[in-house]
Amino acid sequence: MLIDDLNVDCLIHKYVDDTTLTESLCVQHQPSNMELFFRQLQVWANNNDMVVNLNKTKEIFMGPPSKTSHLPHFQLSPGHVERVNSVKLLGINLDADFSCKLHVEAITSKATQRLYFLKQLRHAGVPQAQLLYFHTRVIRL
Repeated sequence: MLIDDLNVDCLIHKYVDDTTLTESLCVQHQPSNMELFFRQLQVWANNNDMVVNLNKTKEIFMGPPSKTSHLPHFQLSPGHVERVNSVKLLGINLDADFSCKLHVEAITSKATQRLYFLKQLRHAGVPQAQLLYFHTRVIRL
């Protein structure tokens, strides 16, 4: 079994334990084929003794709402797939409207937390060499 033999009729982004299916709709009222692509993915997963985690399956439409509002909710046999306005993919927060605000907020929050901890270490009297080590191993990552 190889992930490279996954054959779905849309753009596929494959990662160690995640797969992202991407469909580009160029015309405003073009119908989506994502349900077909997802069924192809499920068939491949079943043939390879794998299970698609439906609880982690999300749908996002990237673009102006005026151009994506006509698209129906993605349906599976047990129910709807959750439609979200943002997703985190490979450490990057993507917004449906292509805004960087959510990603910048997440990065700023993480940096603030790490710098606060560094200040706490300094106030606790941790030697300069260990503070530098913490900085290069934790904050810079």
